[in-house]
Amino acid sequence: MDILGIPHVEYRVIYARVMIDGKELETWISVSDNFCRNNEEKLAYDMFYDLQKRNKESLCVDYLIANRDRHGSNLEVLRSIEDESIRLAPLFDQGVSLLFSTYGDEEALDKTDVMQDFLANNYIGSRSLEYNLSLIPDNADLKINVLKQEDKKYILEGIERILTQKHIEKIWEMVWKRWCHFEEICSEEKRPE
Repeated sequence: MDILGIPHVEYRVIYARVMIDGKELETWISVSDNFCRNNEEKLAYDMFYDLQKRNKESLCVDYLIANRDRHGSNLEVLRSIEDESIRLAPLFDQGVSLLFSTYGDEEALDKTDVMQDFLANNYIGSRSLEYNLSLIPDNADLKINVLKQEDKKYILEGIERILTQKHIEKIWEMVWKRWCHFEEICSEEKRPE
């Protein structure tokens, strides 16, 4: 999302000891800074939906990374207490994405078609990530940058500590193929009839 220029919460993955039901476990967890400013309060996206109609950038990102969990509480609106201005929160909580269900299962990873239409829990649109791309209006002014092959290193930096090289390559295959498909759809919409 840095490369595409879409505001989002940056997460760091750390290996930590946690206590669950009185048992100490070691696991990977993600941490982030608070995305609210001191003078802001959070509201669920559904309260803001009528003002914005659609968060077009989230439809694009969710398609690219196969995010299956963009329910109404994973889209938020921030309201300034001081001037009562409203803004969309940066995209956050992409945990159910990037082929998460194949983690540690090489056979499932091999069988995964990266262009399949993953079913998703979406507040905006439908359960189909592919269909949701059609909800982006032809004249939409998407505020995203272009993804390039050379962005791979930046996008996947540091993840080799957690995932196998095979999983990393499959993630990149998915993101890149889906980006190319997304660009193709966008250019078809701009062609004169």
